Amino acid sequence: MVETARPWAAYCRISDADLAELRYLVNAGALTPEEAKERERKGVLKQREDLAALAANMGVPVAWYEDNNLSAFKRRVKRKDFERMLVDLAAPGLRGGILAVDIDRLTRQNRDLERVIDIYEGNKQKLGFVTLSGQNFDLSTPDGRFSARIMVSVANKASEDMSRRLKREMLRKAREGEVSGGHRPFGWEEDRKTARPKEAEMVASQTEAGIQGDSVATVTRRFKEAGFVGRTGKPYDRTAVRRILLNPRNAGIRVYQGEPLKDDEGQYVMGDWDALVSVQSWEALRAKWETNQGAGQSREYRTSTLLSGILRCGACGTRMVAANSASKYPKYRCAEGAGGCGNVSIIRNKTDEVIRQLVTEYLERAAKNLSLAQEPEEKQWEKEPELTEAETELADIKAMYNAGKIKATTYAILLDDLEGKIEKLRGERALFQATRPSLAPSLDAMKDGWGQLSIERQRDVVRSVLRSVLVATTRKRGAGIDLERLTPVFRED
Repeated sequence: MVETARPWAAYCRISDADLAELRYLVNAGALTPEEAKERERKGVLKQREDLAALAANMGVPVAWYEDNNLSAFKRRVKRKDFERMLVDLAAPGLRGGILAVDIDRLTRQNRDLERVIDIYEGNKQKLGFVTLSGQNFDLSTPDGRFSARIMVSVANKASEDMSRRLKREMLRKAREGEVSGGHRPFGWEEDRKTARPKEAEMVASQTEAGIQGDSVATVTRRFKEAGFVGRTGKPYDRTAVRRILLNPRNAGIRVYQGEPLKDDEGQYVMGDWDALVSVQSWEALRAKWETNQGAGQSREYRTSTLLSGILRCGACGTRMVAANSASKYPKYRCAEGAGGCGNVSIIRNKTDEVIRQLVTEYLERAAKNLSLAQEPEEKQWEKEPELTEAETELADIKAMYNAGKIKATTYAILLDDLEGKIEKLRGERALFQATRPSLAPSLDAMKDGWGQLSIERQRDVVRSVLRSVLVATTRKRGAGIDLERLTPVFRED
């Protein structure tokens, strides 16, 4: 006869097999993530209905415990309601036992089963274990514990087999460049293959802008101005924009387990969707933005003014910074807090105007002189031999491993080091090729005017001409800006 005074713990959870099937359908494009979540929820509600009917037949009240969309197979997954149920079961007189669809819904790890067994053995009042499948386990007896352990081991093996099959299938799809599932990536339509024109153009234009020197902050502002928003309806932040533009998928590269997938020859595996940028452009942007400057982290790229750090105090040599930004006449000044003398300042807007004009005139003269002279020989990337040597070494090591001449551990170490080196060098080469010097490059960048360039690119143009600009102390009070105080230091000097 079943005791009716104590509520029984009714535990609900979608099984690992159900979760694996849903993930597979999402990855295959047969279900959207939203549809998968709805199906998960319906599965749990069906369990609740079935367990409620079982409890009614037994004549017992129930207390509900539910861990939706949580694996009982993965060791590192923490199930909140499972843990709460164990606490309640261990409390004297609080629960009458466990109701579950089957034992594999409760756990697929023997270590969790042993925790349940410890509670059953230590509880002075006998606890029941009843399932809809009819496999009821008396965990207070050796035979009951033996049966439970066998069933959990079988469930664990089934989960391992399912996981292995899914991983093998996902790897096969990745190697063949097939489209994966998940949310619609920025730049493509819902089919994940066809480029969405407005977004694709944004990716292409801002990839080029980033290569040429625009920071993540500047690019993020453009995303916001263009009206692009994420799935929550909010504008993309810097982290999201950086992730969007550095996505290997933009270049048509297949990603597997979060990393660009390569074939046996060390070349990227290409997907069967529209690429938004070239592999070279993606590599160049990654090389640019993976440095502190490109990511917008260094002082050089944090500034929002043209000449901060380029102007130097003529009295002490300290780099001058922007000050008084909210005033009518903002200035550059030698800051005592930065180790300067604090005695030199100059009006910012007029100084910017003068330096822009100086740089423009210099570049126009340079372009004229170069057009009259013989076209200079194109500069070659100096690390090309180093990359070729590394690629050759990688091929040799793979051949030695396939011939059984080196151990697996040695091969893994050498492979990791060389692949990392090659990837870095290829990125540097792509960045060099995308930004290599040409005839009056800075003047070409300015063809639409200074105002069309981001502050980062304006600074790059100034830097291409000037090492720095020395600012002398004011000759007399009330003299205003007195542009004779500026002494440009040209790179050719």
